[in-house]
Amino acid sequence: MTDDHTSDGQITDQTTDEQITGQTTDEQTAGRTETDTGSGSTETDDDATEWSPAAANHPLADRLSDRTIPLETTDPEADLDDLAPLLDRIADARVVGLGEATHGTREFFQLKHRLIRALVERHDCRVVALEANFSETLAIDEYVVHGRGDPRDALEGIYFWTWDTEEVLALIAWLREFNEGRPVDDRVRFYGFDAQFTYGPAAALREFFEERDPEFLADHRETLDALADDGLVDDSADDSADDPEDDPEEDSEDDSEDDSEDDGVGVADAEALVDALDSWFAERDQDDDGGAVALHRRHATTLEQAVGITAAEHADDMEALIDRRDSAMAENVAWIADRESADRVAVWAHDAHLQRTVRDTQWGPAPSMGQHLAERYGDDYYTLGFDFGEGAFQAMVETDDGYDLQRCTVGQPPDDAATRLFAAVDHPHWVVDFDDVTADAQLEDWFDADRHVRSLGAVYESEDEPESTNSDYRLPEAFDGLAFVAETTRARPIERE
Repeated sequence: MTDDHTSDGQITDQTTDEQITGQTTDEQTAGRTETDTGSGSTETDDDATEWSPAAANHPLADRLSDRTIPLETTDPEADLDDLAPLLDRIADARVVGLGEATHGTREFFQLKHRLIRALVERHDCRVVALEANFSETLAIDEYVVHGRGDPRDALEGIYFWTWDTEEVLALIAWLREFNEGRPVDDRVRFYGFDAQFTYGPAAALREFFEERDPEFLADHRETLDALADDGLVDDSADDSADDPEDDPEEDSEDDSEDDSEDDGVGVADAEALVDALDSWFAERDQDDDGGAVALHRRHATTLEQAVGITAAEHADDMEALIDRRDSAMAENVAWIADRESADRVAVWAHDAHLQRTVRDTQWGPAPSMGQHLAERYGDDYYTLGFDFGEGAFQAMVETDDGYDLQRCTVGQPPDDAATRLFAAVDHPHWVVDFDDVTADAQLEDWFDADRHVRSLGAVYESEDEPESTNSDYRLPEAFDGLAFVAETTRARPIERE
């Protein structure tokens, strides 16, 4: 359910959840890690090996290879010296975007863990921000900073099967280990910056007002309760009352089922609550109560963002949904950086969000989170895209019974794909800064065009390859650098009872 890759005919994660099962999003995502591990590819093993990075060749491979930074490993526990040349490039950036071409690749997650470790240990990065819900992710921060709670429970509580993995859990454990015994103001903080759901912020606000302003809560409890427990319902169209064929007596027999479908809050009531919250917080000192007022104002802001995003989904306005979500995420990253007075923030998200350029979606162009961040921070924003040659990952795959989380593989990249050039570099994993690439006239000319790279979101659709598994970028404009892994494996879901 995160991302959401919207270019090349894919659907957003927000829409994916509804299209997959029709359940509420948190119900659906919480159980996805228990599905099977069969391949989602329709190819046979023989088909999958017709093209291999090991056998790739490209006339520009040597020129690119001379400009790459080879990596010894993706192991996050390994020595960091091989990362030094890349760290020199990103050391002055305040916001460092660490992308991914899929939401389910073990080596991507491990390499990002390794890069975060390097930024924390060698460049005093003290904030890690994840493409996950702001309010719910504060439970992870509580563990990372203070050691309170269970990290496995905290990961499960953010609803995202994408991050409910051994690799992300290992990062959280390392951050806790790093923070242990350090002064509190020198510990790494952990935040989510997404705003797809009303549950978390509504629950946090309800608890806040129970203590802070019971009268306000009494006036708005019904709406807050519904948003915290059931979310925003689709009230964009309701023609049942006008249907002459409806039988009231027949309908009354199914009242219990109808009531369950009507749980939640409509957009108008949710927007009225948002207005009331805006007025309440506008009259308060944001520094009051040790920053608690400011924190809960951010809960109110993410609630407003979630209402806007979900309302766009219900209205089937996908262009507005994408625009609102990426804008909200950028705003939340900036708020986090300012709140923590952070010299450096590591931002973990999909390539499609982190690109500096406009997102090319099937519903039309939309500003990306990275574009908003680039406009705000300029050269202080550095974004690293990711690509891979072959191998496995996990994604949702349609089956006869719905959708399952499965091990998947992809076929060959398109003939003109940058992936083919990247695979011809004689290193199993490497990074490159595009300033080095474009310093070479031949490479600059080749990259001065839209080039395919691997790019998948929450859902894998083998019948739509290569459109569903690749995106076009003018890479030196979209990203400051790129990491490449020749062969990948599936991220490992956390085993749960």
